[in-house]
Amino acid sequence: MTKDTLEIIEENRVFVITPAVINPAHPAIIFYPGGLVAPESYLYKMGHLAECLQTTAYVIKAPFNAAIFDINAAARIINNYNLEDAWVGGHSLGGISAARFTAGNMEKVEGLFLFASYSDKDLSAFGGKIISIMGDQDLIINRDNYEEAKQNLPSRAIIIEVEGLNHSDFGNYGLQSGDGASSLSNEEVIDLVCNSFNNFGTQ
Repeated sequence: MTKDTLEIIEENRVFVITPAVINPAHPAIIFYPGGLVAPESYLYKMGHLAECLQTTAYVIKAPFNAAIFDINAAARIINNYNLEDAWVGGHSLGGISAARFTAGNMEKVEGLFLFASYSDKDLSAFGGKIISIMGDQDLIINRDNYEEAKQNLPSRAIIIEVEGLNHSDFGNYGLQSGDGASSLSNEEVIDLVCNSFNNFGTQ
């Protein structure tokens, strides 16, 4: 990824990431950052995902860096940018926020992705695709909540649990206090996420 192949602008309380090559058949990506994590910490990996999927990615700038206070941000993005097809998702508390948005707006969402996160709302009636990625080195997430929340997902949801992946790996904000040690490089995490979408999601 280089500045010559990727455009990042900030407007309307969102970072818009546009790769040089866009495939109009691929849905846009709307991303809710993790709680108390600056959205800029996700631009590197989300930029690579946008390039990989040949689509525009939108990274939300939530009040107080807490997506839970702006759950309907995806609706504004869908309306402001006239998106017909969109995947909505996020990291940690951002994933919970994205799942809550999806639960209340199923007709607007083509797919939901959860990075080190879960849905605390019933999504059994959701007709779109769902990808959940979790690491065995994640010592931040409440494992009991994560396991219990699996029942909120339809049986066809794709749940990917990865050896060596921790909670902090989905952004570039350093090692979160209390997290496990990751054995994956930035490039390996990017490949993991990109391949998950290509194999199970947007293509």
